[in-house]
Amino acid sequence: MAAAVRAAEATGEVHRYTAELDGHWSVGIKLNGGYLLAVLANAAVDAAGPDHPHPVAVTAQFVAAPEPGPAEIAVRPRRRGRAAAQLHAELRSGGAICVEALMTCGRLQPGAAPYWSGVQRPELPPEEDCVLVPAGDERLPMPLFDAVSVLMDPVSAGFVAGRPSGTGGMTAWLRIPPDRPDPAALLVALDTLPPATFDLGLMSTWVPTLQLTAYLRALPAPGPLRVRQRARLVGADQVDEECDVWDSTGALVASAFQLAAVRLPEIP
Repeated sequence: MAAAVRAAEATGEVHRYTAELDGHWSVGIKLNGGYLLAVLANAAVDAAGPDHPHPVAVTAQFVAAPEPGPAEIAVRPRRRGRAAAQLHAELRSGGAICVEALMTCGRLQPGAAPYWSGVQRPELPPEEDCVLVPAGDERLPMPLFDAVSVLMDPVSAGFVAGRPSGTGGMTAWLRIPPDRPDPAALLVALDTLPPATFDLGLMSTWVPTLQLTAYLRALPAPGPLRVRQRARLVGADQVDEECDVWDSTGALVASAFQLAAVRLPEIP
């Protein structure tokens, strides 16, 4: 995926980068949060060095929505160890901080059978029997879905026809070019499905992410990604969601938890 950064300078313990934020990774006029984290992750692994080539954990605050175009990134290493490096990264656009993150970088391996897992992989119909999420229209362009193919389970897509299932969950196949997504692309996969609140009949287009924590567990195998996103609690104009991603071999390769704002209907 396109999330390139360019080193500008390293002054003391601050590594500075520039990036060109690509509007093709947007829904409406807002850049996808997972894409912004991928941009930050690519800068962080560069600053971490060759012994820690992959992001493995990210905790991010979304302070403001940057515009497509030039951005500056500052990465401050906090600790470098044998297995992991911890870093602080921030993305600025127009002189203002937009995203701030703590990142742990390490080295991921291909997915393997776990010692134990309490996360059950969802069943999905074949891709050809699923519903393609369109790239929007003139009223609400969603170019993200030109960059990422999202094929939703027809049950999950019931909200489109005004028939949400009411379970607060969605499942889908994702394909992110190239056929073998890199670890940073998993951050996009963790933030690409429509908000789980849509399946509860809350169809507001305004569901901004406030905070997101992601764990990358393995290098994904080539092929489609299987994604499940679920709302855990909706109330006080906020929703917290969980999202899990499996690769084509059935290995759980990434998980995320996020807090987002949501407009709730007024109760008479």
